[in-house]
Amino acid sequence: MRLSLRNKLIAVCFSTMLFTGLAIVFVIVIGGVPERAATAALGTGLAISLFEEFYVQGRPGRWLRAMHPAKSIALYSLLIVVFAMTMMMANKTLLGRFHGAPVASELAHTMPPLLIILPLLFVVAIAAIMTLRVVGYLGARNLFYLMIGKYHRPVLERRIFLFLDIKDSTALVERLGPIEARALIGKFFFDVSGPITDLGGEIYRFTGDGLVAVWGWRQGVVRNRIARAIDAIGDAVDREADYYRSKFGHVPDYRIGVHGGPIVTCEEGDTRRAIGFYGDTIHIAARLEQKAKELGIDCALSGNVAELQTGLGDRLRVIGDEPVRGMAEPIKVCELRRAKHGGPTATPSR
Repeated sequence: MRLSLRNKLIAVCFSTMLFTGLAIVFVIVIGGVPERAATAALGTGLAISLFEEFYVQGRPGRWLRAMHPAKSIALYSLLIVVFAMTMMMANKTLLGRFHGAPVASELAHTMPPLLIILPLLFVVAIAAIMTLRVVGYLGARNLFYLMIGKYHRPVLERRIFLFLDIKDSTALVERLGPIEARALIGKFFFDVSGPITDLGGEIYRFTGDGLVAVWGWRQGVVRNRIARAIDAIGDAVDREADYYRSKFGHVPDYRIGVHGGPIVTCEEGDTRRAIGFYGDTIHIAARLEQKAKELGIDCALSGNVAELQTGLGDRLRVIGDEPVRGMAEPIKVCELRRAKHGGPTATPSR
């Protein structure tokens, strides 16, 4: 199972339980019977969570995400109300609660309560959407860590960081203008984020015209995930090359720097909390991305990460020990070339 799929399923379970809890509270508030609402609430929550993770947050749902937030939330809330009402009617049918009455007469009988239920259900839908957005922004895993306080005290870990930066972004803004350039960069971020999360990485932050991705050490080194992620990023951009040319007249190019090692992970902030990373490892990864620019290469890996990527053949070239600004000792730098289409690919290590 792909790690991104596993993470989506975890988010679906979390969102389903959350929505079910909200729905049961809603039923109690309007004087209903919670036990009778549990099945409908569970089915509605599952349907909404699957729709959110596999449609709204996927490629097909870009039109909804691109819509103005007020319009998007209103449309999405209406859809949730339809989901909920459909599930309520299905629940009554499956549990035999119509007592032989036709669906039409049941609806007619319950119409006055519906005039009260629908606005309240709409409010619950908006609350559910906002909760899903918070989970999406923070990430289900990070939200869980914040809730249980895993990083309330600093923790020393080993992680791998990938810095990616779009080449010549200043010239791109001058040629396209700030609005069109932002649209191109936004699409680029969407295209390259999928391959990263598919191979176990997380998007730590966006940096204007670039991004920072992070892997746990074990997750990053197993089965050549770093090298495969770098190849998959290039493949994702290549697949969309015709769209970039037709829409923007330019296919974005980029540089990558990768380094791994010890890092301090801890919560940061007070009223607004996040999980942050501190230490030389993240700074070296950023400087390797700049070193790639100085060396005229597309991807620079530090030696400790490169030596754990196996079966790459002549795609991996050792450049040598290079001085890195701010570091007393030089860093072993390697160049990783992308796999050619139709050529040999990396052999995953077991």
